Amino acid sequence: MKSIAIILLAGLVFACNSSADQQAEEKPNIIVIYVDDLGYGDLSCYGGDIPTPNIDQIAGDGIRFTDFYVGGPVCTPSRYSLLTGCYPNRSKHGLDGVLFPYDTGHLDESETTIAEVLKTNGYHTALIGKWHLGLAEKEYLPDHHGFDLFTGHTHGCIDYFYHGYGGLDSEGWYINNEKRREEGYATDLITNHAIKYIEERSAGMPGQTQQPFFLYLSYNAPHFGKSDANNLPPGTLILNEYELNNHELANTLQVPEEHLQEFDDIEDQPKRYYSAMASYLDSCVGSFMESLKESGLYDNTMIWFISDNGGYVEGFKIHGSNGPLKGEKGILEEGGIRVAAMVSWKDRIEAGQTRNQPLCNIDLFPTICKITNCEIPEDILAMDGMDISSVLFENATIERELFWKFKKQTAIRIGKWKLFNGNELYDLDADIGEKNNLADEYPEKVKELSDAFKKIENSISE
Repeated sequence: MKSIAIILLAGLVFACNSSADQQAEEKPNIIVIYVDDLGYGDLSCYGGDIPTPNIDQIAGDGIRFTDFYVGGPVCTPSRYSLLTGCYPNRSKHGLDGVLFPYDTGHLDESETTIAEVLKTNGYHTALIGKWHLGLAEKEYLPDHHGFDLFTGHTHGCIDYFYHGYGGLDSEGWYINNEKRREEGYATDLITNHAIKYIEERSAGMPGQTQQPFFLYLSYNAPHFGKSDANNLPPGTLILNEYELNNHELANTLQVPEEHLQEFDDIEDQPKRYYSAMASYLDSCVGSFMESLKESGLYDNTMIWFISDNGGYVEGFKIHGSNGPLKGEKGILEEGGIRVAAMVSWKDRIEAGQTRNQPLCNIDLFPTICKITNCEIPEDILAMDGMDISSVLFENATIERELFWKFKKQTAIRIGKWKLFNGNELYDLDADIGEKNNLADEYPEKVKELSDAFKKIENSISE
């Protein structure tokens, strides 16, 4: 009897060890929550006055970054950088600037996205929300660039209630890779589809290993809406009006009226609407996170939250906040390219941390590949990002250069130093607001950064 018990115990131990080994070898799910035009100083956890407890919790559960950058100060270049790991200046078809409805810019078939790499390595891949990397031809859409599923919209901004680009496109909404009409507020719809996706991912057969997934949850909030000036739904505030191709368009702030009432104490109307939009986004992120935890998938999921660029704090009737940063969206000052960003992963990333290491969204591609044990293809055209897993898990310090070129603006950051437009030098450790130009005081540092900029610029143009 004793020998039988020993055999049974050994079998139980073997089974437990096998289960533990299987869990250890299981590839993590990856979620990137990418929001639109959120200012560096909007979130509560960055000192903002908009209540954002749910987004703040992601930071509380992991790492909040103070010096996180994006590859461009506007939507399209930033998204190109995120998905390709490259500076947007490498784009073959005009993705270094904002795409508008009649533009033909798009990802080239030779440009590799992180979704393509993960899909090749057994991941299910989904984009729910905003694309903005090409729409003129069917082959420019997400399902031709590594995403099994695309639900959302292709334009840079849309009417939140009607889902078109003003009156120019009344059918700009996709469900499961097909153009469809759907009723509802865009932030709600994106969240509901994301929750449905999580439910479907968790519904596998008992005892079977779940297929890992990559979800790019790309909100258009709190970016202003693009509305038909002659057909404005309730809950809309006009920022400005203009005409395009004989259509009267309006840039608008839009939010469900019942939520707007919660901000009646704010007298400034653009600030009131924007605060309500950002708060509503937070509540939707909270609903999504709750569903992820209820699904049983949360523990093995790495979650990133990143804004695609800085907010509007000077133009469009000032409604966002970039906190202590100078400048806004569209400018290579810190307010345009340094963004709110955080990452969490239960039991893998220690909670409650802050990192001031300069990082960039181009780093997600190589870092995710490292974490998921996926090889970066040998024939990839370029990779400007760095594997930052040592920063995440070991609090390591890495040396690196960060490069920007947007229209006639240029910038480079090396360590604490930033050179803007070739003649403005800032010590960002001491002067986060870029108030004290030190170019005359440190001419050798200006030359050093200028030379580094030219070297990267030349490598891109080769």
